[in-house]
Order: sequence, then C-alpha cells, then structure tokens
Amino acid sequence: MYLKTDDALHGISTLLTTNTPFGQGQGTGFFYQELGAADTNDPQWRSIDRVWLVTNRHVMLPRFGGQEHLPDSFTFHLRRLAANGRIEWDPVVLDQRELLSRLKLHPDSTVDVAIIEVLDLLKDRINSGGDYLQWYGVSEDQFPGKNNISVEVADDATVVGYPRGYYDVYNVFPIVKSGVVASRWGAFFNGQPYFLIDAKLFPGSSGSIVITKPRDLVVAGGQVMYAEEKQFAFLGIFSGEPFQQHTPIELDDVTIIRKQGFNLGIVWYGELVKATTTDGVPYVKVTPSAS
Repeated sequence: MYLKTDDALHGISTLLTTNTPFGQGQGTGFFYQELGAADTNDPQWRSIDRVWLVTNRHVMLPRFGGQEHLPDSFTFHLRRLAANGRIEWDPVVLDQRELLSRLKLHPDSTVDVAIIEVLDLLKDRINSGGDYLQWYGVSEDQFPGKNNISVEVADDATVVGYPRGYYDVYNVFPIVKSGVVASRWGAFFNGQPYFLIDAKLFPGSSGSIVITKPRDLVVAGGQVMYAEEKQFAFLGIFSGEPFQQHTPIELDDVTIIRKQGFNLGIVWYGELVKATTTDGVPYVKVTPSAS
C-alpha cells in the first residue's frame, strides 16, 4: 500500500525540542518502522513490530563547553485536529530517566545518528482519545534499490524538516527543500558513511529525513511502470553543513578562525538507522579526565 505524498511527508516528520540547563534546543526527527513478515492471507499487509524516532546525535545530546549533555527533557510532537478545525501539535515529553531507557546511539560515536523507541508512546497517545492525524514511518523496504528506485550522483534529493523552527503553523506542515546528490552515491565521503547534497539548509533542519524526489514512474525489470501513488526512496539523515577551517590568525589576545562553507549538506546513509536498531549502544556520560 502506497501513501499519498502529502500525507506521507506530513506524518513522517516531527518537530523536536531539548531542554538543558544551558537552554532549549530545536531540531527535526522522523519515524522509522520495523515491519513483520508478510501475511500469507494478505501479502500487502505487514505488522509494525517497532517504531523508532530518528534524529542526529548532536540534536539529542547538545554540546556545551565541548561536552555532550543529556537533556533534562526531550519532546517530540504528534498532530491532532483541534475543536476549531485547525491542526495543532500535541507534545510527547520524555524526562531524562525515560529518555535514557529508550535511547540508542550508533556504536561509532562519530556517526551522527540517534534513535528512540516510541511505538508504545504512539499507541498510548492515540488510544487515549483525540482526533489524531495518522503518523507514518519509512522502513528498510524504502532503501534505494528495494522499491525499484535507484540513485546516482546528480539525482534529485528532497529534505523534509523545520529550518530554524519554521513551518506552516496553521496546517502544521514541515518545509520541503530540494537539492541534488552532490557526491558519489554509495561511497563514503572522506571515509565517513555519509554523502553530500547540494542544498542550502539552516539550523533546525538537523535530523531531517532525506528522500528521493517523489515520482509515479518507476522502472521494474527494464520496463517503465506507472505507480498508483508517488513513491520515494529513503536516502538518509541530514546533519549540517561541512566547513573548511583555515589556519588560525593571532591578533594580540584574540584568535580568529575562519570557516568557509559550500552550501552543501552532510547526509548519513539510511542503512545506519537499521544498524543502530540492532547494534546501537546506550548513552554513557563521559567524565573529562583530570589534567
């Protein structure tokens, strides 16, 4: 069963906030689901076994003073229809204890991927009453090549998120920005499991899902086929812009470090989400060693 593009992109993304003693942070997240085996009586129906909220490690664990900090509270949001007919956010707040019990990080701490298990939270909130809009999750079935969508450099890429916390407040719809795959697809850029996209994005977009441009024409078995609903492939997780750092300039008691950007974005490959569900590690506070 395929989803209408508007509904899918609406339900996949969510606005995130973190609260620490140093202030409030904001970012983007999306849902990833693990599906059960196909039903022999209805091959199109599959159970949803687990659902994860995906974002960046640096969104989940903001850095202050050169150290990561576990938030005192973490909030993601569902959408529901209010009495006045408008769509509004319904916050789901996790305290630090509950966040710790649900959080998994990629085992390589340099990989900017974090996930939280949320299926029970989604069910509890929706079953509690209220006119909630349907949420949706991507799965490994939407990895490139698994749904007749292949990817190469220069292909279109679409980023769904909340740049600087900006979105359609009336419909609670995210902002969708476009770009292209800017480095060799499948290659590890500079030896890291990410690729680059050519797109100008902003703070708050971190943790956004990156997908191929939705389309209704796909190729299967060498034949061009028309899909009933537009489809897309799940490419990865946006986590910010790469910078080139220049040699520091010393001016009396001031040091100037110039950074140069390229209007490019780092996207960690989607397969890292699956790896984190199976091999992810819990958060462990690192105490700086005495000098």
